Amino acid sequence: MKQSHYIKLLNTSVYHTFYDNTKCNCLHFIPTDKTDKILKKFGFMINTVSNGFDLFANPTSTLSDTLDYISKTASQDFFEFNIKCSNPSFLLFTDLPVNFLGLVNYSSQKTQNEENTSTLVLNQSLETAPIARYFGNLKIYFEDLKNVSNNPILYKISFEARATQWQYYFINKNSLPLNNPVVTQKGSIQFKGPEQVTLQTGEKALLFTSDTTNIPLSEKPKYKFDLINKSESSGTDQGNSKGKVIIKGLPIPDVSRINIISNKEQNQVTSPMYIYL
Repeated sequence: MKQSHYIKLLNTSVYHTFYDNTKCNCLHFIPTDKTDKILKKFGFMINTVSNGFDLFANPTSTLSDTLDYISKTASQDFFEFNIKCSNPSFLLFTDLPVNFLGLVNYSSQKTQNEENTSTLVLNQSLETAPIARYFGNLKIYFEDLKNVSNNPILYKISFEARATQWQYYFINKNSLPLNNPVVTQKGSIQFKGPEQVTLQTGEKALLFTSDTTNIPLSEKPKYKFDLINKSESSGTDQGNSKGKVIIKGLPIPDVSRINIISNKEQNQVTSPMYIYL
C-alpha cells in the first residue's frame, strides 16, 4: 500500500487590531480553478484554520522537482487564491483608503521579515477595480517554496483598525437639567463641546466630538466615556469628573455607520452616535 508522507509547506494567517484576540476570521482563501486542478492532481491538501489556511504537499519526488514539473506542464509558477470577505462592514472598520473600490492583493514575492520572528509579512498592493467579485487575491510562488523541509513558511497578513473622530449627539427629549455637561474619561482623550446643533430630523442636539483625536474602532469597548453634569466647583478641566453622572459608559460606534467630511487636506472619517436622554 502506498503511504502518504505529507509535509507542511506554509501557513497563512490573517490578523486585525479591530478584533479583541487580533485573529481575523472573516477572510477566506479560495483556490482559483487552475490552482484547484493543480492541487488535486498533484496531491496537495489545504487545511482551513480560523484565520487562514495551511498548505500540505505529498511529493512523489523532491519538492523542488515536483514544483518545477508543475510549472512546466501547467504553465503557472504560483498557487493563486481569491480572497472572499464575509463581513460586509470590513472596509468600513479597516484602515484602507476611504471609498476604496478594488482588490487588496498579496504576493509571496513581496514580503518582509517580521522583526525577531521567522514570520514573513505579506505586503499589501491595492488594485483599482470598479466591480470586484472578491476582496482580493493571493499568489504564492513556487520558487519561494522549493527549500521548505521541516520548517513551513509562515506568512502573515495584517490589518489596522480605522481610527475615526467620535461624535456624540445628545437629544434631550426629557428636558434633563444640563447646566455644564461634559463627556469625560479617566485618560488623555478629551472631547470638545457641547455645541448646539440641529439634526436632519429637525431635532435639537448637543454635540461632543473627539475633535482632532481619532480613536481606533474595535470589536469590544476599549475606551470608556461618561456623560456628566459638572458641578460649578469642579472648574473648567474636562478631565475632572466631579459632578452628577448622567450616563455611565457611553456606547461605542456602530462600525457599519460612518460619515466622511471632505476637506482640502484629507477626508475626515467620523463615527456619529445618537443618544436620547
